[in-house]
This record gives sequence, C-alpha cells and structure tokens, in this order.
Amino acid sequence: MSNHKKTIRNLAIFFFSVGVLLGMFLAGAATWTDLEATFYGFGKVADNPLTTLRCPVLMMATETGIIRATLSNNSELPVDARVRVYVSNPGPIRIIETITSLAPGEIKMLEWTVTSEDVDFGNLILLKVLAFAYYKAPVREEWCGILVLNLPHLSGNQVFTSALGLSLAGLLIGIALWVIGGRPLTGKTLFAFRAMIWLAAFVLADMVFSFMGLWLFGLVLFVVAVLLILGVLTSAILAW
Repeated sequence: MSNHKKTIRNLAIFFFSVGVLLGMFLAGAATWTDLEATFYGFGKVADNPLTTLRCPVLMMATETGIIRATLSNNSELPVDARVRVYVSNPGPIRIIETITSLAPGEIKMLEWTVTSEDVDFGNLILLKVLAFAYYKAPVREEWCGILVLNLPHLSGNQVFTSALGLSLAGLLIGIALWVIGGRPLTGKTLFAFRAMIWLAAFVLADMVFSFMGLWLFGLVLFVVAVLLILGVLTSAILAW
C-alpha cells in the first residue's frame, strides 16, 4: 500500500472516529439524563405520554434553561388546562403550577425555566411535566433531563449544535475518505466500509431516538453501537 493511501485511510479513521464519539456523547447524554429523570422519584400517575415536551440536552451552569411543552384544544369548547412541573433539587422537589386558557382549536406552547440551583447529582437537572385532563384530553406526563456543564464563554446550545455538526461531518468525511483510500473496495476494505455504514446508521438512529426522549430505544442502540465500534476498529486496523 502506498504512503498516500495510508495517509488517506488514517484520516478516514480519524474523522470517522471523531464523528462517532461526538454522536455517542450526545446520544448518551440525552439517554442517560432522561433515564435518570424517569427513576428520580417523581412517580407515575398517567398512562399517556406528553409527547410535546422538549428539554435541552445540554446547558451551562451559568445559563437559564428553557423547558417547553405544547398543549392543544381539539374540542369545540374553551378549556382551562392545568400543568404541574416537578423539578429536581438537592432539597425538596420544586413544583411549578400553571393554568392556561385554550380556545377551541387553539395550540399553545408553555415555557418554564431552570437554573443551576436545580442541579442534583452534581450535574443533572431532572424534570417531570404532568398535564391534567381537560375536555377531550387525557392526563399526560413525560420526563426529561439536562446535562449541566461548566465551560466558560459557551452556551449549551452552542456546544450541542457544534458537536452535532462535527459528528455528522466526521461521519460523512470519514466514509468518503475510506472509499477514496480503499479503491478498489474488496476484501477487508469492503468489509470495513460496510461496517462503517452500519455504525454510522446506528449512531444517527441513536441520536434521533435519544433526542426524541425515547430513552429505551436510545439505550439499546447505544449498546449496539458500542459493539459495532469494536467491530469497525478491528476491521479498519486489519484492512490498514
């Protein structure tokens, strides 16, 4: 193998590894925090999920995080929707009560804020949002968690979007460079290429499910991705 091809393959492994590690970090953070929130001790009272709950995956200790949930009135009558938010705390759980009016057919987004004072377990903010029943809407609830970091001069959204962008770019560039440096793709190089495609697909799926709050699927995909990482690294080293 020429030195030129070796250099390209080394770059492919580097970029792909960066993409995988950043993707796994984001997916793992989202899955871990939501899992912690589910078992934090808020309790379960509803059988229906509040699928519109949205929490940031990351925030800085100096920031104020914003939690959002959307409620809708699909009936022909005005209703008063009552929502209770449970927020983690080193002491007693903080509870926020909200009552909002919804006109027939209206969709409204509600927001609540959290700060570093709500951190528990060192760097986690954990929440549960409970929407009480109103006309034609059942009781719904959902949990979410936020990983709190302490990085100067950065926001949680900046870190999240940067890591996500670098992850996607790393996966694409790594696969592209492997194709260029492995031509023709045969034998071990073809096997490694297919393994890279599968791993990239699982990492992307893991991020999607984790960001949606489906922590069980995220956890399963995370474990599968870890196993695939071992396989890809072994294949890449043998093909190199």
